[in-house]
Amino acid sequence: MTHEAAREAAVQYYTMLMEGDYEGYVDGMAFISERPESFRSQMIDVVKMTATESFLKDLQAVTVLSDSLGEDSTAYVRLELNFGDSIGEEIEQALILTEEGWKMQ
Repeated sequence: MTHEAAREAAVQYYTMLMEGDYEGYVDGMAFISERPESFRSQMIDVVKMTATESFLKDLQAVTVLSDSLGEDSTAYVRLELNFGDSIGEEIEQALILTEEGWKMQ
C-alpha cells in the first residue's frame, strides 16, 4: 500500500476517461466484476455519455495535487483536471485497495 501506487491508479483511470477507454474506466470501479455483465454494460454507456456530452469532453490532462492513505486500505487522491479552455478543476477520488490493486470507490 503506497502513495505512488494510489496516485498512479487515479491518474490512469482519468487518462482512460480522457482517451475514450470507457470500458477500462468502468473496470477501474471497485467491485464492478461482482455485478452482472448487463450492469457493467450500462455503466459503460453512462460513462461514455457523460464524458462525451459534458464538460469532460474537453479534458486534456490530469495532475496529482496530493494524496492521503487510510489505515483501512483506502486512499484519497486530489487531482486537477485540466481542460482545453485552460480551466482546471480540482476533484478528490476515493480509492480502495483490492486484490486487483487500487480501484475507484
